[in-house]
Amino acid sequence: MKTLLSSLALSIGLLSAALPTAARAAADPASIVPAHGPRTLVVAGQHDAFRAYCTTGEGAAAFAAIKADLDRDYMDFPHPAEPVTYGDPEPSKRDSLKADKWRDVQDVAGRISGIAEAATLCWIVTGEERYLSKAKEFLLGSTDWHFAPDWESGAVLGATDIYYNDEGNFRLWRKLPLIYDQLRDELTDAERAQVLNHFRERGNRTVRWIREARISKLERNSVRVKPQSHPVRFMAMVGLTGLALWDDLPEEARDWWDFAYTFYRDQFSPFGGDAGGWAEGSAYWRGTFEHAIFQDTLAAIGDPLAYDAPFWRNTGYFALYNVQPYLHTTFGDASNAGHFNLEPAMAEYLTHLARVQQNGYFLSYAQLKTDDRPSAALAGLGELKRSYPTSGELLIRNFIGSRYPLPAPAPLADLPPYRHFDDVGWVSFHSALGDPANDIHITFKSSPYGSYSHSHPDQNSFILNAYGEGLAINSANREFHRSPHHKGWTWQTLSKNAILIDGEGQEQQVREAKGRITRFEVGDRYALTTGDATIAYQTRQPKGRLRRVTRDLLFVDQRYLVVRDHVITHDPVKLSWLLHAEFDLGWNNQTQQALINGEQASLTTQLVAPATKWFAAITDRYPVPIDPRYQFSDEHYWVTTKWRDHMHLTLEARDPADDQIVFAVLWPEPELGGASALTASVDARGRLVVTRPDGQVDTITLTDDAVAID
Repeated sequence: MKTLLSSLALSIGLLSAALPTAARAAADPASIVPAHGPRTLVVAGQHDAFRAYCTTGEGAAAFAAIKADLDRDYMDFPHPAEPVTYGDPEPSKRDSLKADKWRDVQDVAGRISGIAEAATLCWIVTGEERYLSKAKEFLLGSTDWHFAPDWESGAVLGATDIYYNDEGNFRLWRKLPLIYDQLRDELTDAERAQVLNHFRERGNRTVRWIREARISKLERNSVRVKPQSHPVRFMAMVGLTGLALWDDLPEEARDWWDFAYTFYRDQFSPFGGDAGGWAEGSAYWRGTFEHAIFQDTLAAIGDPLAYDAPFWRNTGYFALYNVQPYLHTTFGDASNAGHFNLEPAMAEYLTHLARVQQNGYFLSYAQLKTDDRPSAALAGLGELKRSYPTSGELLIRNFIGSRYPLPAPAPLADLPPYRHFDDVGWVSFHSALGDPANDIHITFKSSPYGSYSHSHPDQNSFILNAYGEGLAINSANREFHRSPHHKGWTWQTLSKNAILIDGEGQEQQVREAKGRITRFEVGDRYALTTGDATIAYQTRQPKGRLRRVTRDLLFVDQRYLVVRDHVITHDPVKLSWLLHAEFDLGWNNQTQQALINGEQASLTTQLVAPATKWFAAITDRYPVPIDPRYQFSDEHYWVTTKWRDHMHLTLEARDPADDQIVFAVLWPEPELGGASALTASVDARGRLVVTRPDGQVDTITLTDDAVAID
């Protein structure tokens, strides 16, 4: 008997939590602000406990790594000069070289705040004057920097202004006020005045810039007002700087705190909802790291809002169900040559969520990490560029989290293998959740968020990973945001496992190019989902042309996938069916089969459309190539895989039609070579008959109203 699972998307997350679910946030944000500072980082009354944590407790190894790197590499490091402008800052005007200069500013800002933070933490723990001196040097050193640069006049000071390089400003402003909160009493009156005058200006400019993005109008899990990625991510620092400067800039600080607190209480997350999804995709889900810093501070000051919302109880599942330990492609932008995996910092974040939510599934998932890069918390300072969270931030986070016991790991096999994130229109199917080497993992997307921000025009597309690697991939490289390749390929439906209608996909960077999940159900032998992308495809078609564009995904026996596309139009159109692979893809016109070989596994795809004859084209070229400074360079430290010329199959119908149904049967194998014994056909009753490589024959009824497997 089939079971509707839309409500189940929340039920898993409603485990007993460490924080009381019935507790409600403060109606007056000021009412929960502690009477005395420090109110951020190590809050008042916790310094002795922090010293013990860092010297004899769980944080001793992490602190020792930070101190060793600071002593060896940064105690003699001079405060960097103020960066200068590099021309028009608009992302649309950015080329490869300018992207490097844009990142250079962030690196400078990240290094300044990182050194100041590390020196401050070492001073708190050891009491040594040399660390205090270094912290003060790096706190004071950037507080005479400039704003509102006249970049049109040439290379001038002021490149860290939020209106010029918002990410550079972010890397200063998210830390320096919190460092001041610890050092306040160690500064002279003149030093405090210098710092606060600068903080007032930088803070007011930051908050004004964020408010101009209409943050106050945003709604939880809604695109009625378009949320912008950076202003949303910056809200945590607005609240924390208000808390840090509560006594010093009372008028501004109270406004900033109220602005941020009410945002998290009433509006967060505009990019997701109670199911814990994140519309911008798995890689940008990492932005919740930043929002979690605000939650950690709330926990430190005793506010019941901390991690209490359904979003926070469930968002760990968005990673658990959609991100494998190995490198694979994902929906949305991903800067690691289009790939993503369970990274060390992500595993540690899930461990932290396991503590605060008392969720053993999150811990078991974190323990699947195979990425051999060092633990982010134990890595010390490293090169201290723009990456965040830093080891210092993780030390604070883990100190706050240490008040909650680490739960026992819970078997991932006990979870349902299928999950619908109904807040963002993602569905995930697994055959062996928690066993990546044997898992067949399918992700399907038909999202109400459309294609804007870091999302792509990919409604009704799918990704298939199996047996430890990506097979049917999202061909989505991104060298830098809005690069020619990013706009001309990654932001095109042509790069997805999707369809085209008369050669057209969905409009890029608009919320109107949206889809919706209309079915999600589970039966004895199957899991089924249906997406409706009619509205998304209509964005690039003559008005009123499309009557229906739907796609069903039927996962049979947790072994193979059936895809059914149904397109109805007011006039005849040519349909194209798309499939992408990392490096080896072939097509056999006689058998109507595509074969993808990975490094160790393979995927056979059987097309079944009796009324359609196809023109097949395979290429390993992009219409807009990857920037050669990325594809043929090892200079970009954040890239851990290869920039590849992926393989692309386009099957275009020879003749137009106004009502078209196309079936595809996708059978993955743990070995190379595919499944040559796979065949499929449609019988006289419109049923799909699949002769499986294991000798079994399945007769499948898949319509809008019925599902049956005989």
